[in-house]
Amino acid sequence: MIVGARADSKDGRIENLPGVEVEPGYKQKLTQWCFDAVSPPMTVEVSDPIPVSTDGGKVSYVLYVPESDVAPHFINGRKGVWVRTDEFSSRFEAHLSDERELRHLFDRRRSINDRRVRLLERASKRFATFTARPQTDYTGEARKTGARLEIGITPRFPTRRLCEQERLEGLTMENMLRWRGVEFPRTASSLLSQHETLIALQPAGHFSMFEVSFWGTLFYGTQIEEDNNGTPGIHLLQFAGYMLLFVNHARVMLQSLGYSGPILLEVALTSILQVPWVYADHGMWIESRPGSELDDAARFTITSSTEVLNEKPDRVAMELLRFALFSGNWRQIVDSPQKLENLVRGGYLFNNWPQPENLKS
Repeated sequence: MIVGARADSKDGRIENLPGVEVEPGYKQKLTQWCFDAVSPPMTVEVSDPIPVSTDGGKVSYVLYVPESDVAPHFINGRKGVWVRTDEFSSRFEAHLSDERELRHLFDRRRSINDRRVRLLERASKRFATFTARPQTDYTGEARKTGARLEIGITPRFPTRRLCEQERLEGLTMENMLRWRGVEFPRTASSLLSQHETLIALQPAGHFSMFEVSFWGTLFYGTQIEEDNNGTPGIHLLQFAGYMLLFVNHARVMLQSLGYSGPILLEVALTSILQVPWVYADHGMWIESRPGSELDDAARFTITSSTEVLNEKPDRVAMELLRFALFSGNWRQIVDSPQKLENLVRGGYLFNNWPQPENLKS
């Protein structure tokens, strides 16, 4: 919404920008009104005053309201909600919504949120099913899964299919990243077509999985507990490398799927109780530190956008690493921006990626 614009009453197109008079505190007033006068309160971002070309020192404001998890919103004191009958006609008529339309508004948002939760929960269950299978290492010895990392990166509101299911394999093969001398997802990994999704098994080695759905939801799962030259635990730089890999792969996948908008990043650490963290400095020495003493699992969610993911993927990875390391009882390694930057550089080193000149933090 633009405050200070004049629009055609027939189709809403902006005709010019006459602006409004400068009013002290007007930006705060708009923000406060949206919070106080609307139920549930509505979060709104208001720009600074923007000078317009007309004489007299007038300004305009741009208001942006992110799509809401709790729509519809009601203006306090009103008796109902206005709905548009046809927003694509040359002129739409508005009327107060009836009970049927109100139920539709409530149910639509609920069903979209339920879809996102269902897709990620199903992917996590599939990963658990896969990691429970008996597997062997390169020597033929049986392997058992240990601590695991799961990351779901998804449109905040998966309202529509972004592509047909038959396109998922092509998009996956077209967007592989160079990682540790191979491609991710590994081309040798098994590709499965399951309901609404394409799944790659072992895309990053044993006990790993990648899933993409035509709704735009992405899921990454991998074991993070390894035996590091006789010292078992979660290798810190490997952990950072996985975070960077999954964040950057999600970035290119969402671009190819054609999605732009708000996203959620949901992270889960499982089977981490008393699993130590292991740090190796260029292979010269190994330090082992205690891990989680009480929690066997940790989950957290952050909100972001494809714009931030595209422009500052390192910043997104840093935020995930900070939450994860605090959850895993190694806060000392991420309690300052410089430490986070060093950890991300270590992740680049593990991934065999060129060191960035300036981290986009």
